[in-house]
Amino acid sequence: MSIFLAIFLTLLQGPAANLSTLVDGVVRSFANMKDFSADFVQIFEDPLNRKQQESGHLYLRRSRMMRWEYKSPEEKLFISDSKTVYLYVPADRQVNKEAVRATFDDRMPLMFLLGRADLRNEFTRFELLNTRPFLEGTRVLRMYPRRKTDLTEVIMEVEPANYQIRRLILAHADGSRSEFIFSNIRTNTGLRASLFDFKVPAGINVVDGIAQ
Repeated sequence: MSIFLAIFLTLLQGPAANLSTLVDGVVRSFANMKDFSADFVQIFEDPLNRKQQESGHLYLRRSRMMRWEYKSPEEKLFISDSKTVYLYVPADRQVNKEAVRATFDDRMPLMFLLGRADLRNEFTRFELLNTRPFLEGTRVLRMYPRRKTDLTEVIMEVEPANYQIRRLILAHADGSRSEFIFSNIRTNTGLRASLFDFKVPAGINVVDGIAQ
């Protein structure tokens, strides 16, 4: 289906149908996805509205494998081999590690989406917002988590033609939020599992637990 035809069919549908189409499209896209890579910009805003921006390249692979390579403002690596998550900051000469099941980092949700089709089970309500998107041509969805955690809502900007998530915002009860913007997205390129292996460099201190 051409991009123009996909957009035309989307516009023909009513708001409710349009919302359902977008949600189902994202679910279907990630359920059929084996791997994902993209450039990213990550912006963290604390409860006092102070912002910190970082950028780099992201790799995801089924199941529960991820590799966030940060390039700016400093080099660091946030990586999961499906069982353990490691955070390595060369300048600090330290590696933090934690079991995947124990980590509540905002970088984790994308990893769990790959190969799964339970988005509707994770959120109680979906809304299609009429606000102007940050990225031109995307549609803005707001979702409310089903589980009782400090996460209050998730906002996604989705490409209506291919259902790719271009922007993701996670808002927390304390007023903080994490924002992720993705570009140069590639999927199902055959990423190897070895890309997600991590060995602690010699002479580097290892600490249990990753601070949130």
